[in-house]
Amino acid sequence: MMQEITLEEYKKAYREIKKEEARMGFLVHLIVYIFVNTLLIVINLLYSPEDIWFFYPLIGWGIGISMHYLFGVRWIEKELKEMEAKAEYRAREMKKQH
Repeated sequence: MMQEITLEEYKKAYREIKKEEARMGFLVHLIVYIFVNTLLIVINLLYSPEDIWFFYPLIGWGIGISMHYLFGVRWIEKELKEMEAKAEYRAREMKKQH
């Protein structure tokens, strides 16, 4: 016999899934960042060691990946709670209209 779940249990499970997805997305981004920037460093040092330029994409992309971590992983709980509040508000408004 299947037991019913509460709305709070559902919301908690949904938040956990979204956080796992966010962490995986960040990890993929981080791995690509490391791989590509390592390749750029090697290319720079092999083909034009007199002109060091690899730190420009390293820093630029590093800022982007830092923002990805902050907004996509670190502060996601706050965003999820805000979305839940908006969804609850909208659901209540829709219920009033019917």
